[in-house]
Amino acid sequence: MSEDFKSLWSEYSKLVLKELDRMNSNVENLRKDFDEKFAEINEKLGDVKSTKETTAELKAWQLKVNEVWSPTQMKESKDEIYKQKNRWTATVAILAFIQIIIGIIIATKSFWQ
Repeated sequence: MSEDFKSLWSEYSKLVLKELDRMNSNVENLRKDFDEKFAEINEKLGDVKSTKETTAELKAWQLKVNEVWSPTQMKESKDEIYKQKNRWTATVAILAFIQIIIGIIIATKSFWQ
């Protein structure tokens, strides 16, 4: 019985060692996966931090711009520029029309003389 017990114990211990090796390799694989995922998370966290910094910079820039020239003032200025542009266009058109009439008058005057 002692001999059978030793052989059984030997087989059992080999199976236990084999199972421990398998579990060890599984733990190592999990550790590698964890490290990869952790690196990904760190990279994305870095992206989020840089986006947060950029957003803060843009907010500060917007406050500075709004302090100097508000969107309402920008719209009013744009509208005023277009009004002035339209006035100049109308003025040039009227002057051209007057020149044409004067030209016609001079041409007909010399024709009738």
